[in-house]
Amino acid sequence: PRTARRRGDMLSSTRQLQRAVPRGFPAVAVETLRETLASQQVFSRDASSLPVTYTGRGTGGRSSISGITSTVFGSSGFLGRYVVNHIGKSGSKMILPNRCNENARQHLKVMGDLGQIVHLDFSIRDADAIKYAVERSNVVVNMVGREWETRNFSFEDVHVTFPAKLAEICKEVGVERLVHVSALGASHANPSKYYQTKAAGDDAVRAAFPNATIVKPAKLIGTEDRLLNVFAEHTCKFPLAPLVDDGESKHQPVYVDDVALAIQAIVEDEETAGQTFELAGDKVYTMEDMLRFVQKTIRTPGYPKILYVPSFILRALGAPHEFLLRKVPFPLPTPTGLTKSYIDAQSVNYLKNPRAPGFEQLGIKPAKLEGVVIDYLRAFRFGGYDAGDVAGHLQRQKS
Repeated sequence: PRTARRRGDMLSSTRQLQRAVPRGFPAVAVETLRETLASQQVFSRDASSLPVTYTGRGTGGRSSISGITSTVFGSSGFLGRYVVNHIGKSGSKMILPNRCNENARQHLKVMGDLGQIVHLDFSIRDADAIKYAVERSNVVVNMVGREWETRNFSFEDVHVTFPAKLAEICKEVGVERLVHVSALGASHANPSKYYQTKAAGDDAVRAAFPNATIVKPAKLIGTEDRLLNVFAEHTCKFPLAPLVDDGESKHQPVYVDDVALAIQAIVEDEETAGQTFELAGDKVYTMEDMLRFVQKTIRTPGYPKILYVPSFILRALGAPHEFLLRKVPFPLPTPTGLTKSYIDAQSVNYLKNPRAPGFEQLGIKPAKLEGVVIDYLRAFRFGGYDAGDVAGHLQRQKS
């Protein structure tokens, strides 16, 4: 299999040839000299124990060479763009397989230095395309996932079959590191099919690529999130914001950029190989706590405004939409909270195992939710975008 050592040897030989052979020299003479240099090599080092960064050059910025060539699947998603940004600006070459048009992926091109980021069109069902995407890389990151099923892609397709196929191909072509992003709460016992298939995918990856690193982030918050933004949107649109059952499902929401920094650290640290990391915030919130926090942040008149809806009613309301998602050959608007997998997931808690490695082992202090959301929830404020900077500002003004 191809190794980082061979790439380093090739680079060294190329530099020797550039010094030894004048420009324009016949190709046959160049090849003869290459063979001569190879025959004079009396010692070769086994690169199996070397870190993927051992060919790094420079000070570590975007114009350096980190020694990493990474293929990142799921780069156009919520978490993906942050991961590409951090790995790219550290001087890594990146191959980004996706099925987006140029408008949906052009923002990723500028996250690395000139020529360092390459887009590839691919399908998760095309083994040849997957192999072509990873065979040049020493690190592969998989963040492909989806929150509801459609006619074209089921949870099994995205969370189980593709990760298993990817892990097998990575093992076959000699990829040195595989980082697979799952979800905190992934379990065969979880009532939600989303988390069940995530757990099955983790098992398949570990079976095919035992040295893979599995990352399980908690609920992600950030500018493009589908959690707090949804709470704010529902509060603005409806007289009462709906919650499943009593809203007592517990979570440790985490800032998306912290998770991206953790993935970058995992990619660059050989000691993380074979481990499972659970990445969660320091504070525990129920779904009701988060909804109340959002409504307080956006200055909701008459706060709190909450409608507790029994899960069986939401399942009945969402059943026709769920049926159509699997039948129609075109995309349907899918509100967060109306899918069966989301509703089923609200009956359990999603808390980090205290014994599992997490941010602390990677040297990262996760941001507090209160210090992050104020910026991106301002647009929902009932008093206008600039209606104060802290909760309760309007009430103090009125008094």
